[in-house]
Amino acid sequence: MNRRTVNAWVAVQCRSELTRFSYLSPPLKPMDVEIRVTHCGLCSSDLHLIDGHWGDASVYPQVCGHEVTGHVSAVGENVAGLHLGQRVGVGWYRSACLACEFCLRGEEQHCAGLVATCTHGEHGGLADYLYCDSRFVFPIPDELSSEQAAPLLCAGVTVHTALKRATWPGMAVGIVGIGGLGHLAIQFAAERGCRVTALSSSPHKERDALTLGAHRFVDLSKLFACNQVRNALDYILVTSSVACDWSAIVDMLRPFGTLCFAGMPPPVTFDIAAMMYKTLSITTANVGGRQDIVDTLDFAATRQVRPWVQSWPLGDVNHAIRQLRKGRVHYRAVMHVGDVQSPTL
Repeated sequence: MNRRTVNAWVAVQCRSELTRFSYLSPPLKPMDVEIRVTHCGLCSSDLHLIDGHWGDASVYPQVCGHEVTGHVSAVGENVAGLHLGQRVGVGWYRSACLACEFCLRGEEQHCAGLVATCTHGEHGGLADYLYCDSRFVFPIPDELSSEQAAPLLCAGVTVHTALKRATWPGMAVGIVGIGGLGHLAIQFAAERGCRVTALSSSPHKERDALTLGAHRFVDLSKLFACNQVRNALDYILVTSSVACDWSAIVDMLRPFGTLCFAGMPPPVTFDIAAMMYKTLSITTANVGGRQDIVDTLDFAATRQVRPWVQSWPLGDVNHAIRQLRKGRVHYRAVMHVGDVQSPTL
């Protein structure tokens, strides 16, 4: 395949607005594919990369974007299972060694040789083309639009994998935060047959929570409301990145309950003695392995789990980033990748 000029939007330095940028495509390796990008989600992780919050993960110029959908436009000579024109997606990582302990266990996200889609100098999906190891490229089910599928490749798989590994039908599950992660977690938990309690300090989101499938809504800013669910929940998934009254959250757990963090709030302190009294556990969630991505897409397709999306043309990416920073996206931002040379005025 002849190398092509890729048009993208890039942060040229820490905390800068994105500007137009072009680079020469890499040579296509035998197991690689080229993807003509049609949609790319914006995630809070992209903001962390743009702002340099993750140290050497940010290498400028930084082309972000790791919730990518599009069509296969070229394949390496050893690629199997994908064909030209096929609709596919790529998530947080684009390759791994596939030979270490974790890869062999299907937990590729823990591979020491993991290559993320848009960190450490790799160029992500805010561009017209993306290049990736074909074994980390996933067919999109027909039931999902490309716009809907994009957020499932990071936000969706993160919360679905956490719930898949720890919950079962009839379980009393709490979801803290009704946002980009939380609105998907409510849907996944409800469709898994859990009894879902939405926990939020934003009372205006109660209608959304119930529409998404929650059985009840608890206003975390009201002590009496929190007391109504003391010792009532088996599992609580934290999807918010803001500080909470963690003692009140822990009080909601029943004996042997689990508190799982998918969001990244400020440093947290817990009363270990109080947790011991009920034999509670604290754990975290991440994006899952390749099979977890397949499972997430299939579950969402068949069980009608759909991200609530606001979309913009790629030329409006800086406006979308500003909306995301202000918490004004309802609930996932997705860029439509068209003519990246012509921003909308």
